[in-house]
Amino acid sequence: MALCKISVSVLKQLHFSTLCLEQKIELKLLRPTPLLNLIQVTKCKTRDFKREFKSDLCEKCSWICGCESTNRLFCFPCLLLAKQNGDPSWVSYGVADLSHLTQKIKKHECSQSHLNSILEFNLLGKVDIRQQLDIAFRSNVKRHKEKVTKNRYVLTKIIGCILFCGAFELALRGHDEREDLLNMGVFRGLINFSAELDSSLKDHLTCATVFKGTSKEIQHDLLDCMLTVCQNHIKSEISEASFVSVIAELLMYYQFANWLSFFDTF
Repeated sequence: MALCKISVSVLKQLHFSTLCLEQKIELKLLRPTPLLNLIQVTKCKTRDFKREFKSDLCEKCSWICGCESTNRLFCFPCLLLAKQNGDPSWVSYGVADLSHLTQKIKKHECSQSHLNSILEFNLLGKVDIRQQLDIAFRSNVKRHKEKVTKNRYVLTKIIGCILFCGAFELALRGHDEREDLLNMGVFRGLINFSAELDSSLKDHLTCATVFKGTSKEIQHDLLDCMLTVCQNHIKSEISEASFVSVIAELLMYYQFANWLSFFDTF
């Protein structure tokens, strides 16, 4: 649709939201400002006051437009963006009361619908900082989720290596785990072997600067977490069991410690 000339009657029927961005920007520059034949005579006791429309009003108020067929004033941004919730006198009927025009203009300029329309109208065709911030926020959230997913994947592989060592009763580490040693222990060797088969794990071990996952502190933390999970699982099975038997045995030769073994009976 070519927007070479526009009138208020056309704007009333126009669905601005359905236009493409190029048409919206073009329409933004086509504010109808005809020279209206708007004259109002107010009679008083002593004299008559004659008021007529002056074209410089459209220069002072950049949002005012005029309808040549009805000789009334309208709000151009509200006609485009606030047909539903805008002030009917400035969107539907038009303003022709010149005696109270100044008050009507001030009142309309303070209305929330007009302020929203002016803001959206002025931002049309320009970079919206709110949208840019929203895009940047979503991008940061996406990168964070990708990083969390990658770290969880690496952590799963490390936990799998710990479970492997536990299943075969192998010590996780030796007394010395320096990088220059040929024998770094079963756990570190298993991690390195897994990295040769998994490119994601290999990239992590090569490029990680904060969390690598192979230090003895991380091993201890993972063992504590796994112990907590096992204990909670045992407690859950005991709480769900109908009967529980307890076997107590006193071992004199092991620091006089009392050992209790719990067996759930179904």
